[in-house]
Amino acid sequence: MGFNGKSLILIGITLFIFQIANFFSIGLITPELERAQVLAAIASLIIILIGFLFKEFQPLAGEKVDLKGENKFFFDKNIPDQVIDELAWGSEAILTSTAAASILIHNDGVNILRRGISSSNEFKPGATCLRSIKEMKLISLANTKFYPGRDEFFNFCAEIPSILVVPINSKAFILIGGWSAKCFTKADEKWITNWSKKINNIFSKNNI
Repeated sequence: MGFNGKSLILIGITLFIFQIANFFSIGLITPELERAQVLAAIASLIIILIGFLFKEFQPLAGEKVDLKGENKFFFDKNIPDQVIDELAWGSEAILTSTAAASILIHNDGVNILRRGISSSNEFKPGATCLRSIKEMKLISLANTKFYPGRDEFFNFCAEIPSILVVPINSKAFILIGGWSAKCFTKADEKWITNWSKKINNIFSKNNI
């Protein structure tokens, strides 16, 4: 078993059980022993809590999926060079530093950038993407297999196992697909969200 959040939780529970068993096996209980037992119980609970936090930031990812599609890099040539430079840099960083397999940036009805494994079909946002920009809230689909609206993303990348929809503003969003289920961490989401705010500022300065 690898060292992960589940391992810490099991260790904490085991230690807690041992200290409870030890407490009831002692014939004479002294104040010093009581304090030691309380400290041991607190330490066990802290280990369990750390395990849950570890699981939150390091989700158990599924197996990598053999995605169907072409590895491409498309961008709208009508977009100013300095904007494209930022989008190209950011999309490359996401594809190389996270478990992302595909990325699309949509603005005001136009797909201005597509990169990574992608369908050749034209992507049009559906209910999930529109809800993300309406509420200005990141939407994480950790496992699209169980998501009833997954057909919305077929023209993004067929059978993509996980998806992040990150709003930029009321008409633009970033769509990111992962190689496997549950592959994006909270740190990934935070970094991409911060980048989306930077993109919004650049769009505003360039009247996009």
